Amino acid sequence: MENIKKIIERHMPSKAELLSFKYNQRSSFIKIVIDSIEEISVDDTAMLARDIKNDDYILSNFPDGVRLEVGTPGIGSPLERIFQYEKNIGRNIELEYHHGSEIIRKTYTLKSVEKNGIVVEKNNKKNDVFFNDIKSAKIKVSFD
Repeated sequence: MENIKKIIERHMPSKAELLSFKYNQRSSFIKIVIDSIEEISVDDTAMLARDIKNDDYILSNFPDGVRLEVGTPGIGSPLERIFQYEKNIGRNIELEYHHGSEIIRKTYTLKSVEKNGIVVEKNNKKNDVFFNDIKSAKIKVSFD
């Protein structure tokens, strides 16, 4: 499993970060999720898949081939990294976070990203939320 992660990281586009990968040895299936502050095109994911499939380690250890899926987080996927918050400033965010002993679940507008957290706004009232307090954060997509 560690060898596969190293192969993925070796072929990653410089602008992208590996969010997750899953490997099912029984079915020779690898699923990779990447993201970036910049847009990742279908060509970027296709090139990464091709490079991984043509890697000498993959070719020698999967003589019957490997099924490979490379993609980006979909709509409704939770935000996991700071750059994902940064690229969504100005958008509505569904946030679930600890505030003292209670858990708050609200939709806010993401105003800014700070070193230790984010600034959100609802009804012209700004709130600071620390990253450590966030349980879940998802961009709310609306088609107005």
